[in-house]
Amino acid sequence: MEGWAFDQEFSKVLVEYQEGRRRLLQRFEESGDIRRPDGTLYQRPTWTRWWRDLAGSTGLVELRKSIDSQGGAAGLARMDLPENGSYQSPMGLADAFATSVDIVDKMKNLPSPDEVLGTDVPIMVELLSVRLLCRADIVVDLGETRARGRPRKNASRPRKRQKLQYELHIYDQDVPAPFALAKDLRVLAMGQALPEALELDVEEVSIEKVLLRHMRTGESQLLRPGISDGADILESIARSVLAGIRSGAYIPRMVCGWRACGDCELRSLCFSDSGVMTAFNPPMMAQIRASQSMYKQLTRFLQEGEKWESGTGVLRVFLEWMAKTPGLSPEGALWLIDAVEADSIQ
Repeated sequence: MEGWAFDQEFSKVLVEYQEGRRRLLQRFEESGDIRRPDGTLYQRPTWTRWWRDLAGSTGLVELRKSIDSQGGAAGLARMDLPENGSYQSPMGLADAFATSVDIVDKMKNLPSPDEVLGTDVPIMVELLSVRLLCRADIVVDLGETRARGRPRKNASRPRKRQKLQYELHIYDQDVPAPFALAKDLRVLAMGQALPEALELDVEEVSIEKVLLRHMRTGESQLLRPGISDGADILESIARSVLAGIRSGAYIPRMVCGWRACGDCELRSLCFSDSGVMTAFNPPMMAQIRASQSMYKQLTRFLQEGEKWESGTGVLRVFLEWMAKTPGLSPEGALWLIDAVEADSIQ
């Protein structure tokens, strides 16, 4: 408030609006008295005629307008809409403050500060074709354990493995459906991503858990990602996006998740059963599942390239190797070579 040059009196007005809105919203909840004619609860209380009438009669509408008129000082753009469409306007300063207070009141089961290694931490997924950069809202230390393998020569200790938990904070109005979360690209990426900015004195890092926290309701869902879960889907989409960028084509809406596809009549093709992306380009899927082995083979092949006497000898050996690798397409071989070259440059 001080940074935005708001005085103490304005802070009191914000609190007054938050408390008034909270009292009105409680009338639309399970213990409240306002329901649909069939007795069910309203999913969007603020979009109803009841809300508009009650908010107007209690002075909440005028209070909200007064507060939102000062939103420019807080960096919020102003959008003037007709009176009958104001309930669909973007969130202003009044509702932003009230929603934030409601979120804080519903927060529970937060990790201990001593367990938190960082917030808003950059994390990265190493795919075959690209590197995906994303962020974890909270990174939690789940302890260390002994890593497999022999320690390095002259090492003063056994190899150690750091176990981590990522948190993803979801601010959607409604709690996303489980099937939508299972195919959410953020969730798939977090299960495979390693922290970039954290300095961990260990030889290995493993992502044991991903906690999805829905901020508006306080509900949470804990996932335990398996090794390489969703890596093939991420790789497929990454290649689709790169191909689309190079050719100037649009990428599938599913890349943007359920919100981009919720009103599509054909959405069941993407989100039911295994989903369209899991079935996308089966030959490439087989290649991705074996990518680690093929990457090692190609690296070894390139390192031994100096011993070949002629270009035709190199080409013959390479084609024989491709023939013995059924899941590898010519395009896939080019992706592998690009990946090896990028690593050698680094």
